[in-house]
Amino acid sequence: YKEKLKQNYTLCIFNILRKQVASDGTIKYLFDVLDGNAIETVLMKYHHGYSLCVSSQIGCKMGCTFCATGKSGFSRNLSPSEMLSQIETVEKDAQMPISNLVLMGMGEPLDNYENVVKFIRLLSDEKGLNISGRNITVSTCGIVPKIRQFAKENLSATLAISLHATNDETRRQIMPVALSYSIEEIMDACAYFFDKTKRRL
Repeated sequence: YKEKLKQNYTLCIFNILRKQVASDGTIKYLFDVLDGNAIETVLMKYHHGYSLCVSSQIGCKMGCTFCATGKSGFSRNLSPSEMLSQIETVEKDAQMPISNLVLMGMGEPLDNYENVVKFIRLLSDEKGLNISGRNITVSTCGIVPKIRQFAKENLSATLAISLHATNDETRRQIMPVALSYSIEEIMDACAYFFDKTKRRL
């Protein structure tokens, strides 16, 4: 079996390139993802436990003017196993279980749709990490068709919208995605998501 695994699969164990600990206990990790690229993952302590901010892409295509990730360009999507490895590496290093996850790290999760959905299913599977979908939040800049698709996945994950402005004019100046989808269209998609899932956004 070991030989078969070696021939057909890659074991993703990330090296920690840098680790920064803030005064409030937040820990920022920079991981080597084994192909010359690096990603950030952040561990945050709250009264309810520890939350991990997970990256879904190396870089980002969205081009938001305020975001450092977008300025570095887009390299590739992360696989479900690479997203899982962020959790496993942090748990091993910090010696504590992760109870909550937010996909708010590098990248736009709904732009890596298939891998993110697989990742969430692996997370919440009782044979996987068995993390409740209610403890998983996916943040998006507002890709309307993907919000509607995500509503049909039968996942109990929470959806968060990064608006960054209260009107379309300002939003279009700082977020290129707003040229494609207005706030009204996003709100319609949010209403659809709530109707399908009964999950608060």
